[in-house]
Amino acid sequence: MVDGVKLDWAGGLAPQSRSSPRSSAEPFVIANAATAAAARPAPATIPAIGMESILLLQAMGDGAERDRAARKRGAAMIAALSDLQRALLADGDPSLALRSLSELAVDGPLADDPGLAAVLRTVVLRARIEVARGERHSQ
Repeated sequence: MVDGVKLDWAGGLAPQSRSSPRSSAEPFVIANAATAAAARPAPATIPAIGMESILLLQAMGDGAERDRAARKRGAAMIAALSDLQRALLADGDPSLALRSLSELAVDGPLADDPGLAAVLRTVVLRARIEVARGERHSQ
């Protein structure tokens, strides 16, 4: 049922009277600044935030950012490896894909997550192998 509306006996809608827990004799009052200030906790009761807490929060944010950057770099390397594969299978020029791989395979952002770091190391190794193989064939 919708608040403020009730069904009457004929099936139609009739406005529902609102019954307030407040009596009609009780006036509507807006608190002034003095009573509002008294309701707030005193600054001494609010716990102080230590430097350790701030540094911990900052370090937690850095780990997520490192994982995001590492994931992005890994996805770019996999895309470059796919481009290299397509170029080699189509007897095309793999130089653009190899150049992209060599740029991505240099030291980049490290992942904070150990599992992600292991996968990223594997992808970087594969990219470096393909770059070395491409350099050997071009000589």
